[in-house]
Amino acid sequence: MTESTVETIASEVAEGEAVSPWKVFWATWFGWMLDGFDSSMYSYILVGALSELLPASGIEASHANIGIYGGLLFSIFMLGWACSMVWGWAADRYGRVRIMCWTVLVYSLFTALCGLATGVVMFALFRFMAGFGVGGEWAAGTPLLQESVPEHTRVRLAGWLHTATPTGLFLAAAVTLIGGSLLGWRGMFLLGILPALLIAYLRSNIPEPARSRASKTKTSVAELFSGAQARTTWAAALMMACIIFGLWSSNFWAPTVIITKLTAAGATPAHAQQMGAVAGLITNVGTLIGCLLMPWITGYLASRRRTAVLFFMGSLISVVASYEIAIARLDNFALFLVLLPVLGFFTNGVFGLFTIWLPEMFPTALRGSGSGFAFSTGRVLGAAGPTLIGALAAKTGSYPLAISLLSLIYVVGLPFIAMAPETAGKPLAR
Repeated sequence: MTESTVETIASEVAEGEAVSPWKVFWATWFGWMLDGFDSSMYSYILVGALSELLPASGIEASHANIGIYGGLLFSIFMLGWACSMVWGWAADRYGRVRIMCWTVLVYSLFTALCGLATGVVMFALFRFMAGFGVGGEWAAGTPLLQESVPEHTRVRLAGWLHTATPTGLFLAAAVTLIGGSLLGWRGMFLLGILPALLIAYLRSNIPEPARSRASKTKTSVAELFSGAQARTTWAAALMMACIIFGLWSSNFWAPTVIITKLTAAGATPAHAQQMGAVAGLITNVGTLIGCLLMPWITGYLASRRRTAVLFFMGSLISVVASYEIAIARLDNFALFLVLLPVLGFFTNGVFGLFTIWLPEMFPTALRGSGSGFAFSTGRVLGAAGPTLIGALAAKTGSYPLAISLLSLIYVVGLPFIAMAPETAGKPLAR
């Protein structure tokens, strides 16, 4: 290595170290929080949006059709999310910060455009593109954080990064509860343009991580699928598929289950929508607790694998207890609400583990590509969940039964945990 190269790298490292870890954390946190807000609004306004868009497209807005098309649109959003793996590759090649800004712009613009849709096809296209942008923010933002902060704070901040998601869900639920009736479903989507304001801050305040700028290693994406790295790549992708399938097939349906149940019992649509928002708030209390505790849980268990097993089995049990037992068998609405924080703790809190673990599985030059591929491939396979829920619910007449049956995906995921590398106690790979 030449002297000039060493001096260049040294100056870059010094520049990166001068940036406050908390400054980087909050920049990436706000981006991911606004992702959560954008992506979760659909859960609260699904019924209202489809009640207008289906008839406008010549389709009856029946209970069964809302279930079928609602699930299909969930899956279309997730497929757009899945296609976002290209953002991870771009983040490795062109910079974490630059690509993060582009992802924020894409998901902000197309979420807002959803509020201008005149039919189901247009709405589906905008949802696909919004998902494409949302998925890329994680692939760029998570490596940005992990590579920018000191090793002694990395695990804690990485684990806390996922608290942004339940906070975004809280915000979406709160906005729905307070102003949903006034804004309507179109106004709610138009709020999605607000994250674009984050772009100016990112570009002017957050530099590229010194580690990624200083790395001179030349690698190909093909290396993700060769040798020992191939086992890691596929294990990561299949674990992500299971938890994404499980999440979007369980607690994201809680507002729809409640709205449908209350409407059938004679409640007004406004009251049913408010209670759906309340359910979202309650669920996310558990998610937030799970994410806040994740660094200590992984530390106590001293194993990423053991932590994953705990959360996979906890997810299975909490889904069955909430939907099949509390709602389907006991018809106990109060018990269902009590169990929702437990559901959120496991099914969504588990992502706090993967904001720590997933970037640890890949070297610097492949971290964006590897993390993006694993997360996005997981979304491709997990995208079947919402469509299956809608179809099963239409066939059986029961959302709880459909959701409980598909929770077996967590059992399917256990072998993939065993395939993944144990990285606890090891520094971030170079």
